[in-house]
Formats: sequence, C-alpha cells, structure tokens
Amino acid sequence: MAWTREKILENIEVLMRSKFETPQQAFMHYDSDKDGLLTKSDFKNLLKEANVSVLIRGLVAEFMMKSFDQNKDNTVSWEEFQQAIKESGIKK
Repeated sequence: MAWTREKILENIEVLMRSKFETPQQAFMHYDSDKDGLLTKSDFKNLLKEANVSVLIRGLVAEFMMKSFDQNKDNTVSWEEFQQAIKESGIKK
C-alpha cells in the first residue's frame, strides 16, 4: 500500500469519526499525560490506531508535529490541533 498524505489523512478521519464524538475528545484521549499538549509520542499512538504502517509512523509523526506546532515548542496545543484539523479538511 502506498502511504500518501491523503491516505494518512483519510485513515485519521476514519478513526476520528468512528471513535470520538468531537475532535476535542480525540485530543484529550491522545494527550497521554493530560497536560493539554500533544507530543510526537502522542501522535505515534494516534497513527498506530489509524493503522498507519509502523515503517513510516515516526516520519509521519514528525511531519505532523512540524505542521501542527505553530509556535515551535515541540508540542501541539488544543488551539494548534483545531487549526490543523480545519486546514487538513478532516471533517467532524
């Protein structure tokens, strides 16, 4: 299977729709230490549940961090997450 950006986003969208009522529920679920911030490790867990191949999971998590982390603090806040979802076209 070729892992394109669109395919990864599609898998994430399917996961979000099937498991969570709102994007905020998803954010809170993947915020493993409940500090209000997502880390690269948190994104890896999300990608694992979205059935993204283990071979590219680290690279995709790194890409997501760089894309979502607007203030470059190596974490993604709820506000940054909301903005990224809006820009990605993931519907909820």
